[in-house]
Amino acid sequence: MGKARILQNKTYLYLTEFFAGMSVMAVELGASRLLAPYFSSSQIVWTIIIGTIMIAMALGNIYGGRTADRNPNPDRLYRRMIVAALWIAAIPVVGKYVIIGISALLIFTVNSNFLILAAFAACMVIFVFPLFLLGTVTPSLVKYTVDSLEDNGKTVGMLNASNTIGSILGTFLPTFVTIPAVGTSATFLIFAGILLLLAMIYFLSAKSGGKGMALGSGLFLI
Repeated sequence: MGKARILQNKTYLYLTEFFAGMSVMAVELGASRLLAPYFSSSQIVWTIIIGTIMIAMALGNIYGGRTADRNPNPDRLYRRMIVAALWIAAIPVVGKYVIIGISALLIFTVNSNFLILAAFAACMVIFVFPLFLLGTVTPSLVKYTVDSLEDNGKTVGMLNASNTIGSILGTFLPTFVTIPAVGTSATFLIFAGILLLLAMIYFLSAKSGGKGMALGSGLFLI
């Protein structure tokens, strides 16, 4: 199956990498604010957040690479981004209830290391799945952008640079702009909206070009 018209120029793929990296860091910083009222913002909690996110990203990298090799269809990647966006958008609504529920369950079942176990369990439930999906972005985009072995180093380097620059902005924007201005909940929604917009632009382009699979027919084929 051919690429949607918008992907014939690699710029959109680099933009996807850029905003995916930005969103990962924004979610990480939002996670610290979400967990702080319940578990504090200590070094232990930060270690759990960073470690959990790295686990999710690593698993996403593996899965994304394998699925891209088996079925190199960009539709699948952008469907995953929609699911990740919707999950991230739901975090401000359900996140605190998940944290309270996990804490209530563990307080009756563990005698020691409650903070560590509860924070780790909360991170696993709330953040692993959407960040796992975002972890599939880089290996998938490598599959879609590398046209030949002659320039694959340059292409992969550009993707990694796009991701890194996005991550840098995703570190500063929530801390200095969005969280102080509109709060943690709105920050989750802003970056979820960015991911959703990227995916919708892709599918609209695919539909208008007569290429790509229908979004509604396979949203959960991620």
